[in-house]
Amino acid sequence: MNLILKKYSGLLFFMFVYCVLCFFMIINDHSFLYLMLTWNIFLAMLPLFFIELSILENKKNKYIGAIIFGILWLIFFPNSVYMVTDVIHISSDKLVWYDAAAQYSFNNGIIYSNDIIHWVKLFVIGIGVIYGVLIGMESLNRFYRFVNQKRSKLISYLIIVGVALISGLGVYIGRFLRFNSWDLLRPMSVLRGVFTNINKFAIEFMFAFAGFILIMFLFYVLFRKVITGSSEQE
Repeated sequence: MNLILKKYSGLLFFMFVYCVLCFFMIINDHSFLYLMLTWNIFLAMLPLFFIELSILENKKNKYIGAIIFGILWLIFFPNSVYMVTDVIHISSDKLVWYDAAAQYSFNNGIIYSNDIIHWVKLFVIGIGVIYGVLIGMESLNRFYRFVNQKRSKLISYLIIVGVALISGLGVYIGRFLRFNSWDLLRPMSVLRGVFTNINKFAIEFMFAFAGFILIMFLFYVLFRKVITGSSEQE
């Protein structure tokens, strides 16, 4: 565990800095949103530790521990990509609007907000989203590389697609049904909620979000290859 903490000490430090930033925003904006963001970014970090612990347990031939941490990774992985949906909170602030009376002015009637708090809120949410997605893609990449050592590439790809679909459903359950990861301790309640509210949109959202995860994962893997290739050439 100490090795994992040391390995990701920079990411943990960034998480601390982000929490401090959110604290100052609470003081200035008096919004509960920033407490939620600090909690979400903590949850986004957990999958990376769970997959590392799972791989570590597997190396020690402790397969029960590896399976437990692997399941925890799958349960908490949607929390990392879930942060993308936090951008909806920007809609409560009017950053730009159109003034028909000023349509012939130099900016064609487009007016931007001069309230710096609104713009900083946008930046804080954006930083959290980028952090969460990158952490999620790194944990998914660690999982993929581990599976790829045990299975063929085709099977590994299919498993990643399955994880993406499960995560798409998980994000839908979290955002729209307002369940949390620990609500799986009440599985019947979650199942009732899902089957009661399952509809066309839920299926569409699950597939759309799964597509988003797969595209981001592909982009992340390709970007890592470019960086690694550049480092090796140097």
